[in-house]
Amino acid sequence: MVDEMVLITQQWLNDTYSGKHGYNPVEESGKTGWDTIYGLTRALQIELGISEPADNFGPTTQRLFKPLKRQAPDSKPSNMNFILQGALWCKGFNPGGFTGVFYEKTENAVKEFQKAAGLTTQDGIVTTLIMKALLDMSAFKLVSGGDSRIRQIQQNLNRDYNDYIGLMPCDGLYGRDTNKALIYALQKEEGMSTSVANGFFGNGTTSLCPTLTPGDSRTGFVLIVQYALYCNGKSFDPGEFDGKYGVGVVSAVKAFQEFMRLPQTGYADMPTIKALLSSSGDTTRAASACDTATIITAEKAQTLRNNGYKTVGRYLTGNVRTSSGLTSKALTSKELAVILDAGLKVFPIYQDGGYESSYFVKDQGTRDAYSAASAARRLGFPSGTTIYFAVDFDAYDYEVTDKIIPYFQEIKSAFTKMQTFSTAPKYEIGVYGPRNICIRTSEAGMTKYSFVANMSTGFSGNLGYPMPNNWAFDQFYEGTIGSGSGSIGIDKDGFSGRDSGASNVNPPSDPVYDARLRTLTDILSTIPALENLTSLANAMFEFDTTETIFTSPELDIILSTSLLATIPSEGSPNTITITNGKPGAYITGLLGDTQTSLTASQIDSYQNLLNSLSLSVRNGYLEVYVNPTAESLNIQIKIYTPDIPVGDNVTTGLTTTITFKIKTYKGVPVTSPESGLALDWPSYDQYLFPFVCVAALLLIGNMGSDLTNNKGVKVATALSAMLLAIFAYYTS
Repeated sequence: MVDEMVLITQQWLNDTYSGKHGYNPVEESGKTGWDTIYGLTRALQIELGISEPADNFGPTTQRLFKPLKRQAPDSKPSNMNFILQGALWCKGFNPGGFTGVFYEKTENAVKEFQKAAGLTTQDGIVTTLIMKALLDMSAFKLVSGGDSRIRQIQQNLNRDYNDYIGLMPCDGLYGRDTNKALIYALQKEEGMSTSVANGFFGNGTTSLCPTLTPGDSRTGFVLIVQYALYCNGKSFDPGEFDGKYGVGVVSAVKAFQEFMRLPQTGYADMPTIKALLSSSGDTTRAASACDTATIITAEKAQTLRNNGYKTVGRYLTGNVRTSSGLTSKALTSKELAVILDAGLKVFPIYQDGGYESSYFVKDQGTRDAYSAASAARRLGFPSGTTIYFAVDFDAYDYEVTDKIIPYFQEIKSAFTKMQTFSTAPKYEIGVYGPRNICIRTSEAGMTKYSFVANMSTGFSGNLGYPMPNNWAFDQFYEGTIGSGSGSIGIDKDGFSGRDSGASNVNPPSDPVYDARLRTLTDILSTIPALENLTSLANAMFEFDTTETIFTSPELDIILSTSLLATIPSEGSPNTITITNGKPGAYITGLLGDTQTSLTASQIDSYQNLLNSLSLSVRNGYLEVYVNPTAESLNIQIKIYTPDIPVGDNVTTGLTTTITFKIKTYKGVPVTSPESGLALDWPSYDQYLFPFVCVAALLLIGNMGSDLTNNKGVKVATALSAMLLAIFAYYTS
C-alpha cells in the first residue's frame, strides 16, 4: 500500500539532493525501505557538511549532529526539519505534515516516539540517540505476531540501558537485538564501562556473573533474569517484571533448569543465567553425551567412560579433513562393536556436506535419505533409531524456508517410501543445526528430535532464539580428553533423555542378501504403482528368479532379477550411465527435437523420475529395449547395479529387469498386421529408447490405481498411445 507522506518524502529527497556528491536517488514508491532510510541518512550528512556521505549513522554523524527542538513561531523551513519529518513518517509517526518547520505537532510526534521507545524523558527534543533510531528500519510499535510483554522488556531496556545499547526496536519480537541488549544490561549491572561492555557473554561477563537467591535485593540483576526467563518461552513466565525474586521467579527458574537439565535449585546462578542468555551456556559443566568424528578404539571408549560419557554420536558415512589429509569418519561394524562392548550408547549422524547453502539443492534430501538409511540398516541400527541430518552453517531464515525445509521434506518422503516394505527399519528423522533450523523443521513436522549446534553462539540462527522444545542433544563445547592412545577430540553434548541412542544393533544375518534387497527396494520404491502390487513380494525376496507381477489380457508386467551384474557395452545408444546418484543424460538431450511435442510439465516429470531412479540405483546403468516378439511388443528396462556396498569394503551386484508386455492394442493382438503397433520397431533410432523407458515408468506410476484395480486394458492403451505418439513425431 502506498503511503502518500512517504512518497512525498521520497520525491523531496530526489528533488533536493539529486546530483549532489554522495547522494543516491531513492525509488519513489510510497513504501518505506532501506533505500529511503539510506537516502535520509545521506541527506542528513550532506547538511552536516560530511564530505563522503555513507549509509550508516556513524561516529562522525553522531559527533556533528546537534539536537533539534521546537522552533519559535514564524521560523523558516529547514532541510534538517524536512529530514526529521520524513523520518517520522517512515517510522509511522505523524509530525503534522511535511513542512520543514518544527512546531507543536512535530514535537508531539517526537514525544510519541520517545514514549514508544520506553524512554522516561519525553520532552520532544531530538537528540542524537533519537535521530539515529529514527534513521533505521527497526519498528517501535507492536507488529503482527509480536508479544506485548516482550515489547515491555524492550522498552524497559531502552529506558535503563540506552547509554549501552542505544535505542533497540520495540516490536514485541524476541531476536538477536533483544538478546544482545540483555547481555549489555548484565554487563552494566556487573560494573563494566561502556568501553568494555560488548554484548558478548565472554569470560569477563562469566566471572562477574552473580548468584541470585530468593529475596535478593539487586533489582537490576533480578529484572534481567525475569526478562530472560520470559524471552526463553512462556513456560518460564516469572510473573510481573518487578525486580523481586519471589515464588514466581523461583518456580520459573526451576522449570528452566529442569528443561535444560541443570541442577534444579531455583537459584539464578552463573550456569543458569548463561544458559538463559547464551546458546552454549556454561561450557565447563559436565556432560553425559558427546559426538566425535574420530574412530573410537577400545582405549578411546575407556576414556569416554572414565570421563562420565554414556552416549556418543558418530557419523554414518563420509570423511573428515585432518592435517594428514582426508580421513574416514564413517562408523563401521567393528567400531560399533567396540562402542557397545564398552557400555556406551550411540546416536547416528549423517553429514556428507551441508556446510553451505549451495549444498541444499533439489534431490539432495532424497539422495542423503537413501545413503543414511542404507548405512544405518547395514550397521544394524534398529527401528525407532533417530538419524540426525546435519545443516552445518548459519542459514538465514529465508534460506530455511527456501532450502532447508524442502530438503527435509524430501528426506521424509524418501523415508516414507522406503518404510512401506515390512522388512525395512522404521527410522526417525532428526536435525543437527542452529536453534532456528531446529525449531522450524520441528514446527513443519519434518523432524522428531533436534541435535542443537549451540557452540556457535554468534550464529544468527542461535542468538535470540530459545532452545527447541524437542532438543535431544545440546552441543556446547569442543575439546580433547584422555592421553596417549586414549586421547580423543569430542564435542560435549547436553543430554535431555528424549533420545537415549542405540544400545544394541542387529546387522542383517546375510549382509549380501540384505544389500541386494535394499537396492531392489529402493528401485521399486521409485515406481509406487509397482510396490503396491500384491504379487511383488514373492519376486522381491528371492533372487535369480522371474515373476509375473501383473497380468491381464492386454498387458503383463514381469520382474526378473539376476546375480550376474554384467556391465553393458560402453557407448551403447540405449544405455544411461548413473554415477553417485546422478544420471549421465538428461531428458532434453534424449529427446532432441522431439521435446517440442511435449509440455514443460511433462518434460519436468520425466526428468524428476529419471533423477529419482538414479538416486535409487546410486552407481550403475540403465539399459532399454523396445522389441516385438511372437506374442507381444515389449518395453524392457534393465537396471545394472554392479557395486552395491555390503559392508566394510565389500560389494555385490544385481541386475533388475522390468518388462512391460503389451499383448493387445484396441482389442487387436499386437502381432496382427492390422494392429497399430505392428511396426518395424528395430528400425527406429535407439538413442530415443531411454526416454521411452522413463516415459513408460512415469505412465505406470501415474496409473497405479488402474493397475491395482486390474484395468490392464487402460494401461496397455496408454502405453501404446505413448509409443505411437513419440515415434510418430520422431519420423514425421
